[in-house]
Amino acid sequence: MKKQSVIELGLSFLCALLLALAFSFNQCWILAWFSFVPLFFALDNQGAKKAFFLAYFTGCLFWLGTVYWLAQVTIFGQILLILYLSLYFGLFGLLITRPFARCGILFIPSLWIVLEYLRGHLLTGFPWALLGYSQYTNLAIIQVADIAGVWLVSFLVMFINVAIKETLSRRRWRYLLFASFLIVLGLI
Repeated sequence: MKKQSVIELGLSFLCALLLALAFSFNQCWILAWFSFVPLFFALDNQGAKKAFFLAYFTGCLFWLGTVYWLAQVTIFGQILLILYLSLYFGLFGLLITRPFARCGILFIPSLWIVLEYLRGHLLTGFPWALLGYSQYTNLAIIQVADIAGVWLVSFLVMFINVAIKETLSRRRWRYLLFASFLIVLGLI
């Protein structure tokens, strides 16, 4: 296995770990605000197949850490559910790579919300572990849920993830200032 592939898998694992921890412990909500940044770096300059695989791998690890308790009921059902729910991560990874990556900073959070909505309401009726749910103990942030529900909270969390990644990868002052403003605005 190439060194680059090991690094990409490591970044995917880190994303899944941070995200699972954000849901697992009520004081780890802060991890969700930057948990997708490693995955975004792993997906940089990837082809469609590899982007899907890396995001799917992340989804499998995340869902394994989130619905681990289902093994007490049915291991086969748990495996099927994890493999199915990870498809949403894979689709997300596929759609945020080229040429969609150039659609702007609002595209990625919007896509995430659409996929969460589809997973939760239209296709499976499985609205567990929506990104905004990770913030349930963050009273300052969840106040915005009365405007547009948990999806607005999910949008803000993903938006900050994208802003952090853009700031770190571009190293331009205007992105740094813009992202800093958005981070402060999001945290308020």
